[in-house]
Parts: sequence; C-alpha cells; structure tokens
Amino acid sequence: MDTSTLLWVDLRVRPCANNLCAALPFGYQVHRTREPNAIPSAVSTLTPVVACFEYDQPDPAQLEILQLTRVGYPNLPVLMITVEHSEALAVWALRVRVWDYLVMPVRTEDLCARLAMLSASQRALANDPAVAALPAVDKAPLITKPGEGVMSSTGRLLPALSFLETNYSEKVSLGRVARLCGLGPYQFSRAFKHEQGTTFREFLILHRLSKAIRMLENSDASVTEVAFSVGFNDLSYFARMFRRYLGVSPSDYRRDKENRPPALPLPQIRLPEWPVAKFSYPPATES
Repeated sequence: MDTSTLLWVDLRVRPCANNLCAALPFGYQVHRTREPNAIPSAVSTLTPVVACFEYDQPDPAQLEILQLTRVGYPNLPVLMITVEHSEALAVWALRVRVWDYLVMPVRTEDLCARLAMLSASQRALANDPAVAALPAVDKAPLITKPGEGVMSSTGRLLPALSFLETNYSEKVSLGRVARLCGLGPYQFSRAFKHEQGTTFREFLILHRLSKAIRMLENSDASVTEVAFSVGFNDLSYFARMFRRYLGVSPSDYRRDKENRPPALPLPQIRLPEWPVAKFSYPPATES
C-alpha cells in the first residue's frame, strides 16, 4: 500500500500530552521532530507531502519557525495545529498562508480528511506549470500579544472577507469584522468602500441575496426558510431588499422563471487563488 510521508514538527511545551500523530493510520509515514534545525534536511530528503506544526502554547520564537518554513518552502503544504487559539493568531496564520488551521481537540478522522485534501492539493500544484508564479509569503510581524502586529496593506480585508463567506448566515457586526482586520470601524469602512466599491452593509446584503437567489433557483425551501438560512432574520426586510435590488418579490422570482429580471452584478468575495487557511471562527457576536 502506498504511504504518504508527513513531516510532524512538535513544538509543544508539553510534548507528552495527547500524541496526535501517533493516532494516524498506517497509510502515513510520520517523521516527527522537535528540532527546528532538522527541518531543512527532512524536507529535502523525505519530500513530505505535508508539514504539520503542532503547538500548545505558541510563542513568537516558535511561530517564527513555521514562518521561516513557509518562506523557504512556499509550495510545501503546512498544517498548523494549536491548543491555544485567538483571532490574532488565526489572522497571523492567514497572513503567513498556512494551508489549513486546526484548533484542538481534533478527531483523528477530521485530521485524516484535512491531510488527504492537502496532499491532493500538493500533487496538483506539483503538476501545475504556473506554480512558480504563486505569490511570495508575507513576512508577517510575529504576535506578541492579542491584536498586535497582524495587518499589512496588501490583502488587508482578507480576514473580514473570509469570515463573511463562512458566517454570512449569522449576525455579522461591523465592529467584529473590523477587529479581524486590526482596524477601527471607521478605518475599516473607508478601506472597504475603497477596495470593494460599496459599503460593507450593502455588500453583506447583496452577498446574502446572491445566496438566496441560488436557493430559490435550486431548492424547494420556502421563502421563509431561504430568508433565515442566508442571514435575514426579518422576513419583511428580506422581501423589501429582494424587491429593491431585483424588482420582484422572492415568490414571484421563483414562480416566473420565464420573466426573471437580468442577473444582478452581485459582489463576489474575492479570496486568493492560492490555498489559504480555512478557519473555524468562534460564533459571530454583536460588538
């Protein structure tokens, strides 16, 4: 049976607790190290399909090891696993462009599914002639305390857009997404209008409407179910916004397929084309 080689960099303060890599099935050949200096030789001799960095209490020195690996081997998929988690740490990982990010506890089957996905992505990139054109890794400032040193002028709205794509059906507050980008609400609003050409509030409404249109066209869910599933908690408000932007009610849109209005120029969340972290953010709350 074919095996995949994993480079497992164990940077935990308490390495004896919960040995996650030992629970992997026989399909993986795991090379485990706690020595940062061993990473370059392991990458060159073992040619791992994925490098896993495991933390329990990540500090700036430990995070720098992951960052240097990303800079030195930009096409090597990196999975970051951590016990301690914060929004600042997640945004830092996004900027460094780890390929996936998991917060403990992690089930073995979930870990295997992520590893399989990353391995497939690595093989696809290896066969892609455009791989040399992948963007360089950001030299993100290391985190010294929550909320510090996590932003850059390039892609500064990416954390907010990634959060919105995952959480559009929940209550999304301006204050929360601004904090994800390390900005105040006023700064964020100005930056968003400049980069996206519309206000954050209108962008959110239109993004939800685009999801609603897809459900109306491709599901049997009632109008009420559609409204609530895409984040509109007031049915009359949903109907009013739908009519404002499409000129018809949701019910009429679904019923009259022949006379539907032309497609709206609905905004699309423009995330990078290279693999980036897919975070499981904490539930959205009002600021």
